[in-house]
Amino acid sequence: MSGLSSGLATHIESLLEVKHAIGLPYRTSERHLRNFDAMCAKEYPGQSALTRQMAIRWAAGRPGEHPNGQARRITPVRQLAKHMVGSGSDAYVIPPGVPGRQARYCPHLYSHAQLRAIFDAADHVTATPWGGQRHVIIPAIFRTIYCLGLRPGEARRLARTDVDLAQGSIYIRESKGHKDRRVFMSADLHDYCRRYDAVISVKHPQRVAFFPNHTGGFYSASTIDCWFKELLAAAVPDAAAGPGSPPRVYDLRHAHVVETINRWTRTGRDPEALLAYLSMHLGHTNPEDTWYYFHLAADFHPDLRILANTAIESILPEACHGIG
Repeated sequence: MSGLSSGLATHIESLLEVKHAIGLPYRTSERHLRNFDAMCAKEYPGQSALTRQMAIRWAAGRPGEHPNGQARRITPVRQLAKHMVGSGSDAYVIPPGVPGRQARYCPHLYSHAQLRAIFDAADHVTATPWGGQRHVIIPAIFRTIYCLGLRPGEARRLARTDVDLAQGSIYIRESKGHKDRRVFMSADLHDYCRRYDAVISVKHPQRVAFFPNHTGGFYSASTIDCWFKELLAAAVPDAAAGPGSPPRVYDLRHAHVVETINRWTRTGRDPEALLAYLSMHLGHTNPEDTWYYFHLAADFHPDLRILANTAIESILPEACHGIG
């Protein structure tokens, strides 16, 4: 495997081979391991054992780093150390309590007016003077995320061949939990995506990505985040001052799920009976991840208790874990 140059390169290669062999994409973790390898090569040249000094140096918090991001950076190095110990090599395993308790994100939920303003702003994005197609892609990718409740990465990594515009379905590959699933578009979204595809195909007839960058490939997560911040600044400049944490693209997924639960409740449908369907649609491997949204819907929309003529908390288990 190219690009690894520290004394731990062989061990890192071995761990990556194991992860890939069992079907894990391991993309983000591999990136962190490569960065760890670069640090070791520079600061600990020739060191073939993973020492406590090396591990603590990597685990140290960085200026402005969120605790959750720090934890995600530490985890693959902890896994590397365990892998090395398992193969008989010396390695210091970062204790599980480091970096401490992760901060729970409190989703920002938009009002219908705010959502309308965001999509109106997306529809008014102008073309760049450099020939890019952001004015075509931005309205389409954020509508797809919201209308289907996709994780932003799922939408960003959609290949053109994953979108069946004849049947109106989308195949999500290797999502969270490393499972594939198929989701189906509403009639409105199906029609919108067909019109989008006709326009974008003129500029990118051989593209790989459904939402292509200038080379026809996939956009980075940072680009999608940057676009969304632009939309928020134009449409909902005071969004960060509302309840919950500062808004993220991921919150469009939350908005989709809460709106779905609201719609079911207002039409007299039994949310409990539809739990399995919702879990499958969202790509949850643990049903408790789906229960979380029922609490979220009740917290932000107390009228659900009246419409359902029941206390939602009395029939759903309390959820105190992260969001799926």
